[in-house]
Amino acid sequence: MGAFQKPKYRETAADKAVREDIERRRQEELEAQAELERKEKRAKKRKAKGMTGMRSLFSRAGGRGYFQEGKEI
Repeated sequence: MGAFQKPKYRETAADKAVREDIERRRQEELEAQAELERKEKRAKKRKAKGMTGMRSLFSRAGGRGYFQEGKEI
């Protein structure tokens, strides 16, 4: 009966290197994607606060505006 059994899979060094390379690249892509999402989230918050964007040129953080109670900047 042993002649009809399927041979056991043995991973070669080349197969192992390819598998590890694929896993490493996948991990790097996930890290890059997470970093991009963090940057987009931060940019979205800053834009919502008015710290960046077209109207932020003459505004100050917190929505106080260009002039603050009679003081010029």
